[in-house]
Amino acid sequence: MRCLLSIALLAFSFSASAQSQLPFHYDSLYKTIHAKEFCKLFLNNPNLLLVDVRSAGEYSDTSRYASLNQGHLKGAINLEIEAIRNNMDTIEHYKDKTIVFYCSHSQRSRRVSRLLSEKGFTNFYNLNGGMSVLNQLSEKDFPCKEDWIVSSLSFKNLSFNDASVLIKSKKAIVVDIRPANQFNSTDSIAEYNIGRVKGAINIPYAEFKNRINELSKYKQQPILIYSSSGDGDGARAAKELHNNGFTSVYHLLGGINSLIASQKDISFIENATPFILLDAPRTLALLKETKDLVIYDTRVAAQYNNTGTESYRNLGRIKNAIHVEESAFQSQSLPANKNASILVYGNIESIKFASLLSSKGYKKVYLLDGLYDFVWSSFNVESCKEGREFMVNHKGLY
Repeated sequence: MRCLLSIALLAFSFSASAQSQLPFHYDSLYKTIHAKEFCKLFLNNPNLLLVDVRSAGEYSDTSRYASLNQGHLKGAINLEIEAIRNNMDTIEHYKDKTIVFYCSHSQRSRRVSRLLSEKGFTNFYNLNGGMSVLNQLSEKDFPCKEDWIVSSLSFKNLSFNDASVLIKSKKAIVVDIRPANQFNSTDSIAEYNIGRVKGAINIPYAEFKNRINELSKYKQQPILIYSSSGDGDGARAAKELHNNGFTSVYHLLGGINSLIASQKDISFIENATPFILLDAPRTLALLKETKDLVIYDTRVAAQYNNTGTESYRNLGRIKNAIHVEESAFQSQSLPANKNASILVYGNIESIKFASLLSSKGYKKVYLLDGLYDFVWSSFNVESCKEGREFMVNHKGLY
């Protein structure tokens, strides 16, 4: 149920050793730009150098982590982050050029940017969000998108909005490759029970190769494949379809969880949760537009207070958030008005609290599953940059 980050937050994970401070903490050392600014920058700098610091596999869409095969920017050269770290000569002779660094989620490109700023480089930019955000942006937010993203994939990755349009058009066969218990919302893990696309065919990825013939009659029709959270199985299944002669294969980049959280209209979803899933942009809109919003933070006290030993989880908190840990869910004092707008966020336990509120008759329960996504998006998604204004207790973190 992640937002753009799952988009990545597509197979993205942290390690405490690597995240002693959040990567955007050092943005003051170098220049960062969003997609619109990138388009303008290129018009004014036709000799702009693009440097992709991802792995060679990600750059060429052949990574074994299939969720990270998201295309690359046209004309970019591939210099992996470790190659630059280990030998500054790989980048030194480009010092007189204007350089834009990017990666998948703007983590590695920020690390490179920090390194170069400390080495005296000044004429360069970090491209916020990386390929995970660029692929999700509309033409409005990324005007040169069609000209700049290129891919060698045998299928087409679709953004959340494009996938929503395709689903609603009913012009595509939709295939859900999650395990049957997730498809049927009967999984023992609550976060997997979020609904499915109406009319979707369920062929779990573990059975996909043996059951692919069940789709043979659709070889000449558009087919949309989706998985849970963009973990890579969807992309692998899409490739399998192409290899078996399917001519028009689409893959939902980011998974069904994030698709639902990104869309205001989910009329194409059945077995939906009783609460409303939100990504970062929709959470920001809720915070800006909703008067008397009640906010609950369900993280453990150490994370709520920024005193946890895993410093990368110390993110601050949303203004006016009430702290309630799982052990106090049943005893927590709740609004008297069942129509009160309530935002819940935290980790896995936040889903339990949102479910509890819904079971008690609250009609407007919203769930942001993962505060990091909200913070990350405020730095990497231009439309979310106001998000930082709603965060408190983060001094020194970002």
